[in-house]
Amino acid sequence: MEEVLERLIKIKDLDEEIKKNEQLLKNIPEKINNLKKDIEKKNSQLNQAKNRLAEIKKLYKIKEGDIADNESKVNKLNQQIHSVKTNEEYRAILKEIEFLKNSRLGVEEEMLNLLEEEEKLKNSIGGLEKDTKEFVEKKTRNINDSEQQKTQLVDDQDKKKFMFQDEIKKLPEDVRKIYERVKKARDRAICIVSDNGICTGCFSNITPQALNELKKKDKILVCDSCGRILIYGV
Repeated sequence: MEEVLERLIKIKDLDEEIKKNEQLLKNIPEKINNLKKDIEKKNSQLNQAKNRLAEIKKLYKIKEGDIADNESKVNKLNQQIHSVKTNEEYRAILKEIEFLKNSRLGVEEEMLNLLEEEEKLKNSIGGLEKDTKEFVEKKTRNINDSEQQKTQLVDDQDKKKFMFQDEIKKLPEDVRKIYERVKKARDRAICIVSDNGICTGCFSNITPQALNELKKKDKILVCDSCGRILIYGV
C-alpha cells in the first residue's frame, strides 16, 4: 500500500506541475504582447521627436516666406507713400507699414522659438536614439526568452502529461476508480495531511482516529467533508 500511496503523491505532484505549466503558458502570449507594445511605444516616442524636427524645418521655411512677403509689402508701401495726394492716404499707408512691421516682429519671435526647440531636439535625439536602441534590444531579448520558455514548457508539458497518465494506469483498479471519481468533482483530488490534522483541500479538521489511520499508510482514506484522497506526510 505504501507503494500505491507514493504513486498517488507522484500523481498529485505531476498534476500540480501540469497546472502550473498551463498557467505559465497562458500568461506568455500576453507577456509577449505587452513587450511588443513597449517597443512600439518607445519607437513611437523617437519617431515623434524626429517628425517634430522635420516639422520645425518646414515651419521655419514657411516663416521665412512670410518674412519675405512682409518685406515685399513694406517696400511697395514705401514706394506708394511718395505718390499719395492726401494726408489721410499718407496716414493709412503709415498705419499699414506699422502693422506689417509688428507682424514681422511676431513672426521673427516665432522663428527664434522654433530654432530654440530645434536645437533642444537635436541635442536630445542622439541620446534618445541610443536609449531606444538599448531598450528595444532588451525587450527583444525578453521576447525571445519568453518564446523559448514557451517551447520548453510545451515540451515539458507533453512529458508530464504522459507521465501523469502512465502513473494513473499503474494504480490498482479500485484506487484508480476512487481517484477518477474524486478528480471529476474536485480540481485537486489528493491532499497531504500533516500532524495538524487538517485537510489541505477544504481545510476541515479530520478526526484523531482518521489521522492515526493515515499514519499507518495501509489503506486509502478520503476526507469526510470534501471527499478528497488523504495521504499522511510530514
